Amino acid sequence: MRRLQSVFIGALMIAALCGSAALGGTISILPSQDNSIYSESDNSNALGGLFTGVTPSGGERRALMQFNVAGNVPAGAIINSVSLSLTQTKVGPGGTADFEFHPLMAAWGQGTSIGSGSGGSPTSGDATWNYRLYNTDTWSSPGGDFGGVSGTETFSGNGQYTVGSQAGLVTDVQNWLDSPGSNFGWILMNSSPPAPLPTSARQFASSESGSGQPTLTIDFSVVPEPSTWILLCAAAIFASAYKLRNGRFCTALGK
Repeated sequence: MRRLQSVFIGALMIAALCGSAALGGTISILPSQDNSIYSESDNSNALGGLFTGVTPSGGERRALMQFNVAGNVPAGAIINSVSLSLTQTKVGPGGTADFEFHPLMAAWGQGTSIGSGSGGSPTSGDATWNYRLYNTDTWSSPGGDFGGVSGTETFSGNGQYTVGSQAGLVTDVQNWLDSPGSNFGWILMNSSPPAPLPTSARQFASSESGSGQPTLTIDFSVVPEPSTWILLCAAAIFASAYKLRNGRFCTALGK
């Protein structure tokens, strides 16, 4: 009788867990594309480093990066937290500066351009200051079409930085998972007040760099469909019942 009660209580516990448990995981992904755009020209830097900030002469750079969230996280998952690893490789004389992440609102491209701090001549499909896809589709506003601030970070000397989880960044990633067609990535830009801007230009490793590439780490949970949990629970209860029956059989045999 006590064994039957134990199995019954165990079955109830399993059923309770089945109603609330969730699966999950953590995954890290590199950009599907990244690029840099320059205010003083239609140059681009598809295959070079990522540049952002303001130069001593007043030219502004903005870094664009996109991650294939829906291709790496199960559909229907809940995004718990995100973090973004960036490796700064060069910094101008301005030193420490504050930057903002904004979600991009239109498709843009990465061609085959390459250059140094001022970028290189754009190639077909490159994002530039005026074009989101050179030289066929322009931004609605020069410098990129983007939404409000999703996250911020302060950068100083060279090295690796981890942009910690922030509510706006989590919301962006969740939106990109739920509606993949809205995923145009982030634009990283100087968060200083209007001109004259302080010098803040810097370079980060890009997806083409040998190391230190931008890396988005996503922690997520997945709640299986009810039918899946019913099967799992039924199997667990059956296993408990079988154990009880087998135990009785062994007792009858004197084992």
